[in-house]
Amino acid sequence: MLIEFGDKVKFLDNEITRTAGVAGLNGTCLGYTTPSVTKIAFIGKTQSDYAISIEIEGTDHIIWTTQDLVEFISHGEGMVIEIGNKRATRNADGSWKEELIDPAKEKSSWLKRIFGKK
Repeated sequence: MLIEFGDKVKFLDNEITRTAGVAGLNGTCLGYTTPSVTKIAFIGKTQSDYAISIEIEGTDHIIWTTQDLVEFISHGEGMVIEIGNKRATRNADGSWKEELIDPAKEKSSWLKRIFGKK
């Protein structure tokens, strides 16, 4: 299973995670990268040139790791993200329910674009 943004995970207990001080800790996936391009430091070994960032639960510490060092817990149901006038809420199956925060605001922006008024 591919770990994606918003997924809750738990670090496995092995030599690599113990050395990094994260064995058994829970966290949330914040994204992914291609280590050969971004040159980030990460724990684990990757054959697929893919690493994920995990924010450790209860801290602001973020660690980059390979997927094989974490186990999936959940899709983080109920997580809410707001960008501009849009809100996305995470569903249990990993999908996102998107909605407008203020539909009237969206309509007026749309009308402004059509009529060229700012």
